[in-house]
Amino acid sequence: MISFRYAALVLALPLASLAGAQITLVSPGNVPVNGRTYIVHRGAYTAPGAGGANMQFNYTALTGTGVNTYAWQDPASLPNGAQFPEAQFALTNAGPDTVFYKATAAGLERIGDTQTISAGNSYHFTTSFSNSVLELQIPLAFGNAPWTDLFTGTFTVDGNNATRNGAITGKADAWGQLTMPGGGSPVEVLRVATRLTESIPMTVSGIPVTITHVHNASAFYPLWGKFPVLRMVSDSLTSSPININQNYAYTEWLDATAMGIASQEAQPLAMQVFPNPAGNAATVLVHNAANSPVEVAVVDMRGGVVLRKQANGPAVDIDVQQWAPGIYQVVLTSKEGLRSTARLVVAH
Repeated sequence: MISFRYAALVLALPLASLAGAQITLVSPGNVPVNGRTYIVHRGAYTAPGAGGANMQFNYTALTGTGVNTYAWQDPASLPNGAQFPEAQFALTNAGPDTVFYKATAAGLERIGDTQTISAGNSYHFTTSFSNSVLELQIPLAFGNAPWTDLFTGTFTVDGNNATRNGAITGKADAWGQLTMPGGGSPVEVLRVATRLTESIPMTVSGIPVTITHVHNASAFYPLWGKFPVLRMVSDSLTSSPININQNYAYTEWLDATAMGIASQEAQPLAMQVFPNPAGNAATVLVHNAANSPVEVAVVDMRGGVVLRKQANGPAVDIDVQQWAPGIYQVVLTSKEGLRSTARLVVAH
């Protein structure tokens, strides 16, 4: 039997503060940061259920049957990293599989990966995508039009050249409050559903084989998260003329300790925004900037930057009188590269 193990894009997680308002995935808030490691529980597959606005997702009853560790790493530090000089991030799963990404104006794109297959013998191969896979569109909000991206990749296995041709479609199909396994405070999330289909012609034991791969995922992304807090995955692999029929499905969610670490990482500058909601002006307080320059950026619900300025003091005033009412994200970036994000609601 041939088995492909796809290290899927999973992306982390602080607790959002404003119930009853959807979030938008943006850059840099939802772009990976190398050096972060996350403990993830895996259990039986649970269907995602209906989508929609202001949903209440309750997954307190999920029971784990295994634990995985995912990490964002610097591609240059990995054995195959030199094959992908454009890669900015690499996602590893404590095994032989690695996925290489770059962040573009379109979002987070897979440009290569290493995978392992078993077809009597085990084979390890590396795919380079000449036409990358847009796995997560950024910016992204509920109500945005679905995206579709075609991809092409080539690899060599057992001395034979092969290609991977397919398409991925995605859409933010729900937002609301998610209660994690074990309970605790709800997490405000945006749910992103993706479907990847690809055809992989290759030779196995001298016999030409065409493999069809379908990968469905529903991932719940929190504000400024680098991983989903929870996701459901179903995957199928079929082939002809050799009859291969492999299916697996599971649900994964972040360990409580991983969520705690991520929550602390999400706010290294200890930012506060008040008043919130704001009518005419808002003040941003930065407690941990050590009097060093900080860039202040404000992003609207469409992902557009409406304000960008440098601040040298602990307090930054923002004039919002001319802004449209709605929800904004305030992003602080220190000269050392530390980032914090907070929600700002404008209500005139």
